[in-house]
Amino acid sequence: MFKIILLMLFFISTVIVKLLSTLLPINGQTSGEIFNRLPVFFTPANYVFYIWIVIFILLAWWIWNIMKDYKSSRPIPTKRILLFGASSILYILCIFSWHYEQFVYSFVTLTVLLSCLFMLYITYPLDDINRKKRLPISLILGWTFISFFTNLSYLLTFYEFDGFGMTKSLWGVIFLTIATAIALHFRYHYFDRLMSVVFIWTFIGVAIQHNFSQLLLTAASLFLSCVLIVGIIFLKKSARPL
Repeated sequence: MFKIILLMLFFISTVIVKLLSTLLPINGQTSGEIFNRLPVFFTPANYVFYIWIVIFILLAWWIWNIMKDYKSSRPIPTKRILLFGASSILYILCIFSWHYEQFVYSFVTLTVLLSCLFMLYITYPLDDINRKKRLPISLILGWTFISFFTNLSYLLTFYEFDGFGMTKSLWGVIFLTIATAIALHFRYHYFDRLMSVVFIWTFIGVAIQHNFSQLLLTAASLFLSCVLIVGIIFLKKSARPL
């Protein structure tokens, strides 16, 4: 029972801090207000960030399933509880660092958070039942990858990175391409369609944000969204799952 209580405390704390960062807000500014100060090359439209509502709903469902396993006397892996707890703490630290404009610390914390979530992700075997139970973690991991790219682009813009002579649009396309490779990797090796959906959701948001003011970035966003859709439908691994 202690594991369940701990899990719920971590979840509730994360939800509260996320709500405070939007409604209070922390340090008198919302995340969006800070982000919109700079012309960041990898940024989706504001509506894309409402994905957090879906993430929290699925995480609540994830905890509910763990509670059912507990009632059925199924073992609850301690590693998953610890990794989720570490991820919650890191996410809270990331929010506070961001709102107090400690952007380097926020990015470092986000990078460690990404590692923790990936370790949590791979605790699930690749059979059909566990892949369904993994869905909430897949969603939040996919979104954390997106946050990694958006925060990195903000950091580079904040410190006036010259781009080695390349335009911001081209750097945006590079980020989109790397993100697409990550999504296809998870689709092929981990049989994960949901992560590709998260990336498509974001890419379309990037296209809407830049509209046709950045034609290269808009075209790349839409083209790579189509690539991911094709990957979801047709990309299959014939070998037996590891």
